Parts: sequence; C-alpha cells; structure tokens
Amino acid sequence: MLARANEREVPVYARIASFEGGDTERLNQLNQERMNSGEMTPPAGMKRVLLLADPDTNRRLFIAIFDTRENLVAAEEGFDKMGDEIPEDVRGRRTSVDVYEVAWEGEV
Repeated sequence: MLARANEREVPVYARIASFEGGDTERLNQLNQERMNSGEMTPPAGMKRVLLLADPDTNRRLFIAIFDTRENLVAAEEGFDKMGDEIPEDVRGRRTSVDVYEVAWEGEV
C-alpha cells in the first residue's frame, strides 16, 4: 500500500489509460493466464494496478501506480507492446493516456 501523501517524501505517479469496447471478462482471463505463465510481468516500479469498468458503456480505465516518473516513462514501451499482443476486440480501443502525480491516497 502506498503511504499517505503527508507521510511520503517522494511523490508517486498514476498512469491512466482509457479504453472503449473490448471484452472485460476475456481481458481479465487473458491477463491472469499471462501472469500465471510468467509471460507477463509487471514493469519495474509499478506498485499497484486498478481496472475500473463500466459495463453499461463498455468503457474501462486502467490505472497503474508507479514509484517514480522515470519508471512510468520506461514502462510505456511495454504497455505499447501489450497493446500489440492483445487483440483490440479483447482489450478495446485505447482512447487516451494521462499521467498524474498522486496528491493524496488513503483508506477510510
């Protein structure tokens, strides 16, 4: 878990990729298979991942939290490669990628 912002000395960064279309259930299954086989490993510095899905609009947000901006930038090539390896009918069409510094994070 990430430390709360007021306890953190070094900022962390979130890469948020938006997708439309695709098959969330099949994507989850494919990613699990690839992780279990060792074919897919998390990039250096990636600390946490969230996949948010809206089944009504068939849109998803993939949020990856990195320990440094440098690690986030270095991971971009791997994310692009993943896009080439996973068919668009499964992953959906990527509509945007944004990067944010995490200003605050905590559990309530």
